[in-house]
Amino acid sequence: MDKEDADPVIAAFYRAALEPAQWDAALRGFARLAGGDVACCFLKAEAGTAPSRACVTGLDEQAWEHGYRRYYHALDPGYAVLTRAPPGHMHLMQDYFSEQAVARSEYFQDFYLRAGVRYSCSGVVRDNGALTILSAHRAAGQGRFDRRTHGQLQRVLAHLPNVLRLRDTAQQAQAHGALGWAGLDALPRAILLVDASLRVVFMNMAAQRLLAATPQARSLIAVRGGSVDVRVSSVQQQLAHRVRQACAGLACPRPAPLYTTDEDGRPALEIGILPLPVRIGQHGVGDGAVMIMLSLRPLFRAGRRHWSGVIERPCGLTGAEWSLALALADGMEPAEYAQRQGVRISTVRSQVQAILAKTGTHRSSEIASLFSALEWDAGAPP
Repeated sequence: MDKEDADPVIAAFYRAALEPAQWDAALRGFARLAGGDVACCFLKAEAGTAPSRACVTGLDEQAWEHGYRRYYHALDPGYAVLTRAPPGHMHLMQDYFSEQAVARSEYFQDFYLRAGVRYSCSGVVRDNGALTILSAHRAAGQGRFDRRTHGQLQRVLAHLPNVLRLRDTAQQAQAHGALGWAGLDALPRAILLVDASLRVVFMNMAAQRLLAATPQARSLIAVRGGSVDVRVSSVQQQLAHRVRQACAGLACPRPAPLYTTDEDGRPALEIGILPLPVRIGQHGVGDGAVMIMLSLRPLFRAGRRHWSGVIERPCGLTGAEWSLALALADGMEPAEYAQRQGVRISTVRSQVQAILAKTGTHRSSEIASLFSALEWDAGAPP
């Protein structure tokens, strides 16, 4: 399988939030990202109840409607796994159900395997008091999920709450096929819409607060003369090039987010680049114009420790710390990493503390967020 990236899939889900007909395309992209053919996104209020809303790709209607929704949803052992943990984390079901458990399960034997799927990666997010489940599935011949793919699917799930919020706002505003400005303003993530020349067409409230009230962000990026200006010239050039490519409909050779660094050489601000086809008559843009959504995310909090510039590995990490940081970015838990490396959990915890100190982060989840988009460099260790 080619090395897919999550960003085009994330963009597809945002498009689907504004254009309901695009949900199937978004799920097909999600299935391809997972290296499989089947994906679904459905709402389920609680255990034992049938899904009340669903979008499914790669699975025939008979298997879904007359199989899962009518009966097998109540036997799904994966749902118990998802509800035991806080929402927002993708779970590899291969880690929970052995071959023996699969062989004994009515759900697996009479529905899942017969539907042509074997492995799944699933996560949940809260949606108006209920849970929305997002899942990707692979057939037995497509193999088990690897950690890199797990990390990419996790990135998509992290955007799903914003996608659902945008969907609901657009529906309430009856903005069918048009961009709901109120929906973007409601997103907690800082969002800017720009044209091919980086001219800002729209900036939501979160972006305004970020650029006005966060000194760190102001020192890295600004809006000057109505256009986006990144203080690091090399990043500005990359951003301009990628935006022009996306507006022209060309595939970006390196679709991972861009990062602009602080004075210590640390990646400090993530810039996601997501193409969106929108219609914005009141802002002087013709119908069908392609706009680009820039998603801004600070990676560190204020008041961090300083250290000398990067010499070899990012943030001056040792080889062992670098290996652990990449594993955390791939979604691996510290205990699992210790087991796989054959070291004590206390050793891994000490390494985590060292990474926290060197990167200025405060918890392992922030380490994962910091390095998750650097996966395209993971195969070339310093």
